[in-house]
Amino acid sequence: MIPKPLLLIAGGGHIGQALALQASLVGFDITVIDDRAEFTDPALYPEGTQRRRGNIPQQIAAGPVASNRYIVIVTRGHKLDAEALEACIHAPVAYVGMIGSRRKVALMRQSFIESGIATAEQFDWVFTPIGLDIGAVTVPEIAASITAELIAVRRGGIARRTSKVKEQP
Repeated sequence: MIPKPLLLIAGGGHIGQALALQASLVGFDITVIDDRAEFTDPALYPEGTQRRRGNIPQQIAAGPVASNRYIVIVTRGHKLDAEALEACIHAPVAYVGMIGSRRKVALMRQSFIESGIATAEQFDWVFTPIGLDIGAVTVPEIAASITAELIAVRRGGIARRTSKVKEQP
């Protein structure tokens, strides 16, 4: 029996909650990490969702590393997103994706490269901005675009690709 892929969602806010629901429907085991108790409440997630409360980057780093692990970073802020990404950018997993505007991603990319946290090639492996470009605006649409991207990676429709953002003008 082949185990289900594990989706680790860093951030239990609105997008994390909607993503947990949609990804569970398409066959992912879900773990949600947040440092706020109100966002690890079992009532917010589908049955069977694992929830961990604590330091998000530390929780990501402590999680299992496996080729069937997918990591989505949708925390409440740029700084925490960067810390979470730093915790997993070198992990040998199937997928790392991070939410963010093109401007935020470009600035973060520049910072990671200049500080030596990651090379340009390593940063460009991250799926960011996250999700397939379907014109998503609402939280459920954004979760659907992310879920579609996860399916495409899982089923081989999208190979590892470079970030949609290269550098800040």
